[in-house]
Amino acid sequence: MNRTASTRRSNRGFTLVELCASVGICAALLGQAVPAMGTLRQQQQLRTSADALASDLRLARSEAARLSDSVFFRISGKGANACYVMYIGTKDDCDCAGGKAVCKKPSSQVIKTEWLPTTQPVRLSSNAETLQFQHRQGLVTQTGSIDLSLNGGTTIRQVIAITGRARSCYVGTKISGMAKCA
Repeated sequence: MNRTASTRRSNRGFTLVELCASVGICAALLGQAVPAMGTLRQQQQLRTSADALASDLRLARSEAARLSDSVFFRISGKGANACYVMYIGTKDDCDCAGGKAVCKKPSSQVIKTEWLPTTQPVRLSSNAETLQFQHRQGLVTQTGSIDLSLNGGTTIRQVIAITGRARSCYVGTKISGMAKCA
């Protein structure tokens, strides 16, 4: 009896096999979790960029009403070097493609400019280069859509209706809490 009690006391702890099995299981779980966390981080960057773009489209519409003047929203460039500029003045007068917002005529004035950082995985594209938000009815003279997408194909589209309102939807990979584009 004394001998069994002393043997039990000395067998406390883990064996090398148990330790290796535990480390192997943890490594397998981490191998699955790390890529998923990277994808989640990229999708969060996509959502943040899409929310900022939607906010800027609403700002353009409200600035047109506040200033009693047409506000132009111009998208320049494609992909990682894309930017957009919001301004008053003459259509197609201001641009941000050169890394700086520049207007040709002194009567045009930049309200806001935004560049997508090249380090960010989000890409910008649009089927309309310049949107004109009218001040009287708040309408947009050219409707269009602006896509923000990841390299993997996940895309959030901002659809700008004739009323000047923007709505968000997804194309391709499902994004929770968002409607699919029709």
